Amino acid sequence: MNGLTARWAGVSQGGTVFSAAAAWPLLAHLADGAGGPARAELSEALGLPAGQAAGAARDLLTTLGALRGVDTALGCGRRARWS
Repeated sequence: MNGLTARWAGVSQGGTVFSAAAAWPLLAHLADGAGGPARAELSEALGLPAGQAAGAARDLLTTLGALRGVDTALGCGRRARWS
C-alpha cells in the first residue's frame, strides 16, 4: 500500500486525501476477482489471501459504517474539498 500511495501522491495536484480505509476494500474486491500475477500482487498488498479479501472488505465496511462519527468525518472531508 505504501508504494501505491506514494505513486498516487506523486501525480496528484491540489488538495488530496488518502485513506487506507477507503482504498483497502476496493483493492480487496479487485483481488477477489483477479487472476494470475495481479491476484498474487493484490494479495501481498492486502496482507491476506485473495480468496478471503472480499469478505474481509465487507466486514471492514460494515464495521466502519457502524462507528459513530464516520459520516461526519467523511462529510467534512467532502465539504472541504468541493466547497
